[in-house]
Amino acid sequence: MLCIRFKLIAIVTQNTAEKWQQNTDGLTQGDVTMSVAMPEFDGMLISVPVAARQFSSVDPLTGTRIVRHEALPERINKIVRLSLNWARLSHIPNGDKKVAIIFHNYPPRNDKIGNAFGLDSPASVWNILHSLQEAGYKLDKLPENGQEIIETIIDHATNDRRWKSLAEMAGQAAGLVSKPEYSGWFSQFPQKNQSKMASAWGEPPGEPFNCNDSLIIPGIINGNIFIGLQPPRGFSEDPSAIYHSPDHPPTHHYLAYYRWIRDVFKANVIMHIGKHGSLEWLPGKSVGLSDECFPDLAISDLPNIYPYIINNPGEGTQAKRRSYCCIIDHLIPVMHNAGSYEEMAELQVLLNDYYQSGIEDRAKLPELRRMIWAKTLQAKLEHDLAVDEETAFADFEAFIEKLHSYLHEMEDTQIRDGLHILGEPPRGERLAEFLAALTRLSNGEVPSLRKSLAAMQGYDYDALLASPGRIQGKAKTGGQIIAELSGQCVKLIARFQQNNFSHDDIEACQHEVLGQHNAEVSRVLAYLSDRLVPNLMATTGELDSVIKASGGKFIPPGPSGAPTRGMADILPTGRNFYSVDPQSIPSAVAWKTGMGLGDALLERYFKDEGKYPENIGMVVWATGTMRTKGDDVAEVLYLMGMKPVWEKSSGRVKGIEVIPLKELGRPRIDITIRISGLFRDAFPNIVSLLDEAVNIASSLDEPPEMNYLAKHVREEIAEKTGSGISAEQAGEEARYRIFGCKPGAYGAGVSNAIESKNWQDEHDLAKAYLVWGGYAYGKKYYGVTAPEQFKTRLGNLELTVKNEDNREHDMLDSDDFYSYHGGMIAAVKAIKGEWPQSYAGDSSDPERVKIRSTAEETKHIFRARVLNPVWIESMKRHGYKGAADFSAVVDNAFGWDASANVMEDWMYEELANKYALDSQMQEWLKDVNPYALQNITERLLEAIQRQMWQASPEMETRLKQVFLEVEGSIEEDSAAKTK
Repeated sequence: MLCIRFKLIAIVTQNTAEKWQQNTDGLTQGDVTMSVAMPEFDGMLISVPVAARQFSSVDPLTGTRIVRHEALPERINKIVRLSLNWARLSHIPNGDKKVAIIFHNYPPRNDKIGNAFGLDSPASVWNILHSLQEAGYKLDKLPENGQEIIETIIDHATNDRRWKSLAEMAGQAAGLVSKPEYSGWFSQFPQKNQSKMASAWGEPPGEPFNCNDSLIIPGIINGNIFIGLQPPRGFSEDPSAIYHSPDHPPTHHYLAYYRWIRDVFKANVIMHIGKHGSLEWLPGKSVGLSDECFPDLAISDLPNIYPYIINNPGEGTQAKRRSYCCIIDHLIPVMHNAGSYEEMAELQVLLNDYYQSGIEDRAKLPELRRMIWAKTLQAKLEHDLAVDEETAFADFEAFIEKLHSYLHEMEDTQIRDGLHILGEPPRGERLAEFLAALTRLSNGEVPSLRKSLAAMQGYDYDALLASPGRIQGKAKTGGQIIAELSGQCVKLIARFQQNNFSHDDIEACQHEVLGQHNAEVSRVLAYLSDRLVPNLMATTGELDSVIKASGGKFIPPGPSGAPTRGMADILPTGRNFYSVDPQSIPSAVAWKTGMGLGDALLERYFKDEGKYPENIGMVVWATGTMRTKGDDVAEVLYLMGMKPVWEKSSGRVKGIEVIPLKELGRPRIDITIRISGLFRDAFPNIVSLLDEAVNIASSLDEPPEMNYLAKHVREEIAEKTGSGISAEQAGEEARYRIFGCKPGAYGAGVSNAIESKNWQDEHDLAKAYLVWGGYAYGKKYYGVTAPEQFKTRLGNLELTVKNEDNREHDMLDSDDFYSYHGGMIAAVKAIKGEWPQSYAGDSSDPERVKIRSTAEETKHIFRARVLNPVWIESMKRHGYKGAADFSAVVDNAFGWDASANVMEDWMYEELANKYALDSQMQEWLKDVNPYALQNITERLLEAIQRQMWQASPEMETRLKQVFLEVEGSIEEDSAAKTK
């Protein structure tokens, strides 16, 4: 049997050695495309440059360009060591092989061990341990389940230093690194890194995790397996650095931890579990790292295996390029419709009665109106609908339509059903619901199942979705019909499932469920039978790939993206995913979606303000750009009135052109873009493209009322030259529109400030936002320090926006969302003294984009997911990790409110009632993750203390009682286990 081994690419950069060494971008645009992005399509592991261009000249006789390269000896040594270590994995007997498994742990608290989006990380690690044991790896004992793994870790040393003394932690640690041992390692670090670390953290071994001059190594050892916790990044240890050092070096403890894994535990391979950790975000070059880059220094020459969710190609790509890992992509959690619950379900019943009574017994309508309004108040939906009693009863039919549309939108929103467990495909009812979600949109040439059912029954699908609150026939609203069609999809698939999705059953199951069969529906069912179900069942291959990679074997490449966005063809998982060709962004399809987003954005603002916005701020991330092939990039160009030009043969973007004002039909908008550090790294070509668009649009000779960008640039140039700045410098600075992280750094800083509690109001958050994002990028400049220009741009913004392209995740799932977008909103408020309009774009269905305010989007997520008992119960299946994610939801809701003022008192009250004060929830949290209950109550009390929530005295008292009780219980339990 042919066994293909790993493939690792050595990069030859077109930078000179001196330029590569000095520059934080590392590689040229051409290098990124040809030596990084394209090899990823072949499943190659990305490593480091081994040679740089020495000189380039044209032969005068032949006209041939002659290029000579010079070797980079230290990097050659690095890639040889890394290659040999990968190769050794296929020769070392499994029984002798040592494996380090790393749980991410941010924030570094005991409620958040194993944070990994969409993944039950403890249960997944148990599956990995079981598979390793079956493959002959040495374990002293296979834990009973993932819960036991976490409880055992917590009984020993962890990253959370609130519950045990350093001496107690040292006595329970997996290992200790003495001062002489670490000093020996430290002396081998490049002098530049030694100086940075000593300046930030003192002489080795520093203070964090230092007990009597020995550094503590949290984690546990089980046979030849080390299960550890990624060390804290360092901002929680030095909160003041948040306001001045976005490229703060990691602590001595951080690097000692990874060096201990390699040199003391002597791991042959390391695994980082789930999205995502901090290793790949440490300061250093964007790609093509040197030995002075902190990720390179930490991971060294350890083979790195990284199970990663398939819908996040951006951050997974960062891990590939900056920690040299082999990605093993994993499935998203099962998705299904949110449905109705509690007061909203009762309202649906009342609305159905109202519609029926309008036909059969109109005498009941007055009483039903009173009941509907009372239930609306009980559900606090008057906040969502921005309506009072007088307005509602002035035109009750219009109110009913608005209410029903809102309830339908909530019910029809896709939410997650629990978490994915590595190697476990969905089964039973969950499989049927997931298949319905995956076929809700068309998948390439395969039509949408729900749309096909609508057409078969004579409905106009687009009209149903456009007016869900309007009666569309047979006394049913569009929303009711859509709900029936969704139910039919699940019922049909469940019936098809009974006969194992057999091709022979395609017509029979349609007749049984629908009373007829249809060619389009048959195509969808054939797609399930032939491709989608087999690909989902192949999810077991995730674990197979982990074991293969641990043996140094090649993991085949595969595409990435959001499966529920008409991309189910990217399955199966268990592959080393790739992202996109940077030169193909934005694609023609993305251009269409981007125009739709732009039109919807301007239409919503015009509706709210009665005019076009002159200045818009947009947050643009690399991950969404990779998933959509450039929706956001297309929208930015379109708002400026510019259009990509594609090569016909390849589909690559070769330039841009101006959209004439007559065709555009509106003014050109001035747009300021806050890109992520990853966007800067992955898409230098797009940064150049957008900068070129700014230069062209701002130079057009058009009326100021039709070209806001040119208007503002001219005004600023005049102001700057009037103050003595040269015309050239004034012209450049006036056109700064793309801002991002400091070269070599990542993040927006706001979440760090909020997590550390090192802030007072939006002015502090704005300061962090400006420090972390005040660097201008363009075609001819890279990371120019420009905080004042960034402040000026933010101070002029009337509107901020960030788009999401799927419902597989939302803005309450991660602190990055509020750090970037909420941070922008807070900065505008601090600078201008008033809140801007702030919107969230939703292109989860690219043909029907939606724009909500950030406050509306927050309520939408609260109603559809956060307060939904179906979602809550699905997460409780996952014990510790489900509780950890509950804790994260409260953290992120708090962060959004702190930065963007999106939470109303009733929302905090509902969080408290659902997650802290409900007796059954309390007991469950105390059993599986008491630290989550402690954090939830602490965060809610912080909201009260900061006057973000005007809670009743009784509510505050009850929360304090729960907090003190659980905190005391944790302290007692911790003390008992350290005796």
